[in-house]
Amino acid sequence: MPKPSRTRGRGDSPDFGGAQSLPRAGPPPARRAGKALSEVEHALRERIKELECMYAISTLRELHPHSPERFLQGVVDCLPRSWHFPEYAEARIVYGERRYLSAGFREGPWRMAAEVVEDARALGRVEVFYPKQTPAGPRSPFLPEEQALIRAVAERVGATMTQLRLEDELREAHGVLSSQHEALRESNSGLRAVLSRLEDDKREIRASILSNIQKIIMPIVFELELSVGGRERAQVTLLRQSLQEIASPFLTQLARRFISLTPVEISLCAMLRNGLSSKEIARLRCISTATVRRHRENIRRKLGLANRKVNLVAFLQAGIDD
Repeated sequence: MPKPSRTRGRGDSPDFGGAQSLPRAGPPPARRAGKALSEVEHALRERIKELECMYAISTLRELHPHSPERFLQGVVDCLPRSWHFPEYAEARIVYGERRYLSAGFREGPWRMAAEVVEDARALGRVEVFYPKQTPAGPRSPFLPEEQALIRAVAERVGATMTQLRLEDELREAHGVLSSQHEALRESNSGLRAVLSRLEDDKREIRASILSNIQKIIMPIVFELELSVGGRERAQVTLLRQSLQEIASPFLTQLARRFISLTPVEISLCAMLRNGLSSKEIARLRCISTATVRRHRENIRRKLGLANRKVNLVAFLQAGIDD
């Protein structure tokens, strides 16, 4: 028969089943919340230091736009205070053959580094050392976020050095172009002076030719013109008039302004301007009067006188304006 159950009285102790025990109580909620808040504050302080580091590098770029050495030294000086243990950290930047060190720099057993790359070439590196034991203990004292930070610093240093180099090359090229421009300006001034002297020489030569024609050749031509008659006299007269025309700018201006005129037509223009008739021109050139008339028609057309009531001889004697 089953035993009758025993009813517990007020004075009896509760039965917990022998080996069973009470669970341990965890830390109070207030303590857990305080620890979580402390970790968040710590993480925020670290991120603030990283942001301050990147901002300081940007500021150094603006402060030293023409001095890569001062920029790199400034970056080295601001790196230690951006790490988790700034009182232990030492920094070094190696760029080319030069080294930039933080104050009192010493190498140590703990090292973090990132390469400075320009145009896909490693030209240096950024390093942070802990030369002695830190409160982090024997394990690595560097935070994972600090590895990303040192890479970002190295990238910013590489980009800035590239920009400084390009700006320096641009200033150098600008200086070369300015020197060349100045040399070209001086050459142009010299060339203008030479051209001015050439124009003076041309005027002097023209005056000298005219003077020689008037003083030496024309007296002989006048005597020859008086001593002959008939066709020979007409030829001598044309010679005298042509010699007088040599020192005149008429033929040069005519040929330059009306480039379609042939040498024969220019010669006929000179004869017409000197007052020779078509018959006289035909006799002197041993051609027919009809040929002279065709030449005159071509000359009128090329001078823009066709179908205009303008006398060709009067037009030629009036002169050619540039």
